[in-house]
Amino acid sequence: MADTPTKKPWLVGMHYRMRTVAFAMMFVASALHSTGKSYSPGLWLLLVLLFLIYPHFQYYRACRAGDALNAEMHNLLVDSALLGLAVAALGFPLWITFSAFLGTVSNNTANMNWRGAGKTLLAFPAGALAGCLVFGFNLSPDTGWPATFFCIAGLTGYLVAMGNVSFTRISRLRLTREALRHREAELMDVNQTLHRNFQEIDVLHDQLREQANRDALTGLFNRRYLDSTLDRELSRSKRDGLPLALIMIDIDHFKQINDTYGHQAGDQILLRLGELLASMARAGDVACRYGGEEFLLLMPTMPLDAAVVRARELRTNFGDMVVPFGEFRLKATLSIGVSAYPGHGVSAEELIRHADEALYRAKRSGRNRVEIWIPKVDVPDAQ
Repeated sequence: MADTPTKKPWLVGMHYRMRTVAFAMMFVASALHSTGKSYSPGLWLLLVLLFLIYPHFQYYRACRAGDALNAEMHNLLVDSALLGLAVAALGFPLWITFSAFLGTVSNNTANMNWRGAGKTLLAFPAGALAGCLVFGFNLSPDTGWPATFFCIAGLTGYLVAMGNVSFTRISRLRLTREALRHREAELMDVNQTLHRNFQEIDVLHDQLREQANRDALTGLFNRRYLDSTLDRELSRSKRDGLPLALIMIDIDHFKQINDTYGHQAGDQILLRLGELLASMARAGDVACRYGGEEFLLLMPTMPLDAAVVRARELRTNFGDMVVPFGEFRLKATLSIGVSAYPGHGVSAEELIRHADEALYRAKRSGRNRVEIWIPKVDVPDAQ
């Protein structure tokens, strides 16, 4: 499959058009200057090759080059040298020489800044020197009126055309910059939108994670969150030599409340107990709905005796609470079991199991009470 040709830069095409017109005008000016003079066939051949053929050759060369822009900058310097050679061959006619030099130095400065002007000041005289060596030195500065007027008009048109090209390039640059600014503004808007979306996603992720760790009815932590937190807090207590306490809570006769008043009444009891637990929990405590009517309060750094005091306050406060439900005023009591580290277990499973055993001892002992887990003592058989 043939390679797709590379699109030529805009500057190469623009220079080709300006070079073709400008060099054709130089040919006309040289022809007008030839009135009353006898140009040799070699000089006419040079003028035809330089002013009429050369621009097309340079365009072909630039289009075929791997770096078209760099090749075109080199072409501008060749233009300067060849124009110097041509005016030397013509005997340095004043207006033709002036037009050729001013046109090429202006064009090179516009395309290569001050370095272009400096290179032109070297290339143009070098070409003139080569012309003198080939055709001999002939100084004939007088330019006839037809050639003079044509050079003045042509030079004026060329400089105006260069000004228009510069205006076009500046306008394109301005439009490009404005497009870039608009694009930058659009990208900033998109970036801000993405940033807001990511923030919303983070918030939703946090909310989902929080919802996954919370009981839907009471808003307390659920059992899954407790399982991961208790292991972490117990490991820290072991590392730092700090106590840790658990109180397991059960609402007495909760099934009877549901059967008598309905599950909505039971939900109100659960909600009020959840609010009470949340209000009594410290910043580092974890209040959890363990399942059904069972709740658990994890209290890091709290010793056993302080945990018992807290459990009794909870039982008393809840027992004094009246829960309105329609025309009814509901009351309930709590049975609570307490276990603590160290002394009641070295693992999360042991502490929960022992707090649960203490809870059921409280139920068996008449309910509405707080019990501490007591290790079983094996009594040896009588001999």
